[in-house]
Amino acid sequence: MSERPLKLIYLLLMIVLMSGCSSAQESMYDAAISAERLISGLNEAYITIRGQKTAYLERPGDGETILLLHGFGADKDNWVRFVRYLPRQYRVIAFDLPGHGGSSRDDVKTYTIDFITEGFAEAADALDLKRFHLAGNSMGGWVSMLYTERNPERVITLGLFDTAGTASPEPSDLQAALDRGDNILVPETQEAFLTLMDYGFFNKPFIPWPVKSVLARRAVEDAPFKKKMWNDINLDRKDIAPALPDLNLPTLILWGADDRIVHVSAVRTYERYLPRSETVIMKDCGHVPMLERPKETANYYVNFLDKHKVQAVP
Repeated sequence: MSERPLKLIYLLLMIVLMSGCSSAQESMYDAAISAERLISGLNEAYITIRGQKTAYLERPGDGETILLLHGFGADKDNWVRFVRYLPRQYRVIAFDLPGHGGSSRDDVKTYTIDFITEGFAEAADALDLKRFHLAGNSMGGWVSMLYTERNPERVITLGLFDTAGTASPEPSDLQAALDRGDNILVPETQEAFLTLMDYGFFNKPFIPWPVKSVLARRAVEDAPFKKKMWNDINLDRKDIAPALPDLNLPTLILWGADDRIVHVSAVRTYERYLPRSETVIMKDCGHVPMLERPKETANYYVNFLDKHKVQAVP
């Protein structure tokens, strides 16, 4: 299926959206997300472990398995357009990490980075995923490194896309905002959501206005819980730097040169301590390259995987 049906869906739904009501915008958003997933061959599914639900998207494939983890405050749909450019033989699974997207939220639980990592590990076990390529963006990269440190026999390669987990030598714009007491990652107004978009992208991808409105509205509604998660993570921050020399596996470090969330200077730390890493710096690109330039990002990642293929058990 090409992207033409997706544009047609947008056009037809605009007739309904002329009213501007939020329910119509929600319908537009749901239709757009469903169409995006369909084009990429992804289906949504859920698994429940000890009463906690984990949501994920899966595209079947006969070859090796790729697991994808999103960043803080994001969700599994960050990977949908990226997956479109991965060869069809790969089985691909994009997870909603605990507290994110369609996965369970619990105000009583403490969402430290260890808790989030353990939730992902339990989901991988429940799906009987033995060996796989693991890639994460931002917080998802941090979770990927912690998981790999604890389960080195299960991860074939590691992909770190503008990853969090250690302080960058040069502070980012986000860090400067945090020092002022302004957490850009937890927008509490629609204007603050637009600021987050400015921080996340160098060139923002096209998002139809009703979809953007829904995203902004949901971000504001989710702000209290995201603030809780942010505070929980910062209760017990685990700097990943001491563990990096033990991550002795092929690792792709991919970064947007204009990342305002995690400064590109962090690459120097990862290059210094990861023994088998290679680096790609994408010019004129921000914090989420798989959203901003999905085809180019996927091409870099596939070239990396081609160098490190093994016969994995899906």
